[in-house]
Amino acid sequence: MPYELFIALRYLRARRRQTAVSVITAIAVAGITAGVAALIVAQALATGFREEVQGKILGGTAHLNLLKPDNSGIENYRELTTVIRQVPGVRAASATIYEPVLISAGDRQEQAIIKGVDPDSAGKDEANELFATTIEGNPADLDLRAGDQPSEGQNNAPPGARGSGPSETLSGIIPGRELARALGVRRGDVVTIFSARTRLTPIGPAPRYARFRVVGIFSAGLYEYDSKWAYVSLGAAQRLTGGGDTAGVIQMKVDDIDAVREISGRVLAAVGPGFMTTNWQELNRPLFAALKLQQKVIVVFFLLLIAIAALNIITTLTMMVIEKQRDIAILRAQGATPRAIRRIFMLQGVVIGVVGGATGIALGLALGWLANTYRLISIPPEIYSVSHIPVRIRLVECLGVALLAVIISFLATIYPARSAARTPPVEVLRYE
Repeated sequence: MPYELFIALRYLRARRRQTAVSVITAIAVAGITAGVAALIVAQALATGFREEVQGKILGGTAHLNLLKPDNSGIENYRELTTVIRQVPGVRAASATIYEPVLISAGDRQEQAIIKGVDPDSAGKDEANELFATTIEGNPADLDLRAGDQPSEGQNNAPPGARGSGPSETLSGIIPGRELARALGVRRGDVVTIFSARTRLTPIGPAPRYARFRVVGIFSAGLYEYDSKWAYVSLGAAQRLTGGGDTAGVIQMKVDDIDAVREISGRVLAAVGPGFMTTNWQELNRPLFAALKLQQKVIVVFFLLLIAIAALNIITTLTMMVIEKQRDIAILRAQGATPRAIRRIFMLQGVVIGVVGGATGIALGLALGWLANTYRLISIPPEIYSVSHIPVRIRLVECLGVALLAVIISFLATIYPARSAARTPPVEVLRYE
């Protein structure tokens, strides 16, 4: 062991005459530990929240969408879907329709967005997230027969009735869990959907509406979707909107979500002019930009906390330089260079940083395990879209935080170490 490190470790050990210095040293180590653990947990929470939201968004929506710039219907969607499935990088594709509606059940009404599911698309379990998020019922129970016409006023039952006659054939609907709760409906209940589109009647324009039977409930885990979305068959959505045999969007799942821009170019080249694409990054750019900024602010804040804790190192080493002037003078008289004296006190600060960083990592890992095991970080889902934040700790981030703590601790030793190296041995020993 280099004698500079040996002496540095000896100085850090508790002695009766150095009680104050030892206490301040312990406080410095505890401060570094707390700062490192706090930064690790904060980063893990930010990472966990971002990944949780991203996973919910990608699980509830498409990775890539093909549509027309004027949002007009895609008439040849079947042929285009077949072509798109052959594009490298596209895992699945399916046509769909999005339509804002008003859903009525008894005396309750809720605004929502219905999404038409194409039951005939190949790989529908991958292309349509409904097949993965349904928690009650079966998506196959949606009324998919082309001959089934939704009611547009021909029924004797009034709109919004909770039940229907045994001979009445209705298309199926699968609302989100929170939407079903707000409407107070369960499987088997009947709801009425009013579209913003109108149809011409003898007394003038009237809103298009249709009655649907609840055949299931889905939960994507994202409050925004679970409280505002409902799924119907593509045919039922076409009949409700009155747009004919067209689709509004062709949605796609891709193999690599980070390469969605390159895949978008291939899709546009395959389908020809007259179309545009939107991807999950573009649709959610403000959200992920805000989350990224939040993580940067968290890192800066807790690095300042570590820097404040490192001020204790300056205090510790400064007091130690004052108490150890006789030892420093003796070392200099025995041949120790100013550089060696400087190294002794710098090593003390580095040791404090290493010990604090190591214990901080251990504490951060323990806190992360407890938070994940007992789900300690619960938040209101109606505000943050998710009910629980998982703590995602990454080894690289832990090591990076510990390294920053050691660097900050090293920088805190520069002034005390220089003061120790400038101690004149003759002046000190003259009075001993």
